[in-house]
Parts: sequence; C-alpha cells; structure tokens
Amino acid sequence: MMDSSVERILLHINAVAGVTGCFVCNKNGEIVASALPGIFDQVILRAVAKAITQTFAGLAIAHRRKTADIDLVYAENRLIAKSLKDICLCMICVRSINLPLLNLTAETAARELTAALKGEVAEKPLPGREEGGPAAETVGAAFLGQLECDLARAIGPIANLVVNEKIQALGESRESFPWREANRLIEEVGGEITDEGKRTQFSGTALRALREQTKGNEA
Repeated sequence: MMDSSVERILLHINAVAGVTGCFVCNKNGEIVASALPGIFDQVILRAVAKAITQTFAGLAIAHRRKTADIDLVYAENRLIAKSLKDICLCMICVRSINLPLLNLTAETAARELTAALKGEVAEKPLPGREEGGPAAETVGAAFLGQLECDLARAIGPIANLVVNEKIQALGESRESFPWREANRLIEEVGGEITDEGKRTQFSGTALRALREQTKGNEA
C-alpha cells in the first residue's frame, strides 16, 4: 500500500489542470508509487518507466552531465519526466499544459517525494530478480569483463585500471558489485572517454549488454 504522504504529494500534482496522472519509478525502472486512472495498463507503464530511466542514464553518459527533464510531446498528450537523486517523477498531461505552473508544482513535489521515499528505492533489485542471494544482487565477472573490452576500444589498455578505480570510488568491490549500481558505473566509466562519438557508442553498447544480461538471468 502506498504511503499516505506520498499519495498526497502525487494527488497534489494531479490537481494541476491538464494533468491526467503521475507515477514515480526508481533508477532501475521499477514503479514505486503512482496516482493514475485505471485505464493505464501496468505492463506498458513498467516498460515506459524502464525506457525513461535508461534514457536518462544514456543521456548522462553521452553528455557527461545529468539531464534534469525529458519532455515527450505527442499529438494530444505529453509525458514529462524529472530525474531526481534516486527516483524519477513522470507526469502524463495534455499537450497544452501550463508548463510554468506544472513545473512550480512538480519542483516542490520532487523535494517532498525525495524525502518521503528516502531509503525505500535505493535497495530495490532490477526487475525479475529476487532479493537475498548473491546471484540476484551482483553483476558478475562477465559483465565487468565485457565493460572493460568495450572501454578498451575507446581508451586502450588502461581500461582495466579505469574500471577498477571507478568501482572503488563507488565504495564497492569487483567481486560483489551490485546490479543497482550498474548504470552508475557505466556513467562514471564513460566519463573517461573524451571523444564524444566513442563515448556515445560505448554507453549504448554497455547499456544494451546490461539489458541483455538481465533478460538472460530472468529466463
């Protein structure tokens, strides 16, 4: 059941004229809270949430800075997503929404949501994984090895040193690097590639490899 304070925050966003509904997902693309009409299919929403978080991660790697907002405009509606520290706030609204008013409401809600959901989202595993066992929590040697190979194509033989340095900087170990930090590692490692074209190619390849390995482990 959704916490009453979180529900209050989301309903406050929904009260803005033109907002159809909103939801919050963590950085692994899992929906942790929502205030949406029943017409929305949960399977599609989960796919949208995952795509949004992966897009934020890819943009951060490609541009070497965090992207604050994504605004997707369609024929009659739009999806506005705001990237926060450990969560992403997504709002579905009409195309002609009053953006200044929505942003004012959303900025306040974002701060409140970050505080209200603190500690509840950081430890969630990637979709399809169960908590408890090492296989459910760590990326494994295969992923890290592939990451180093992809990085080596861009920066040469120091790739291994860079990956190990970034792992240590995140306060983790190579033997037990958690899945929840995989996107962050890709971002940090990619930041060492100075050539923008190579950096974009690296981030795309690494994120695809992460998705494929996740699918393989879920099968």
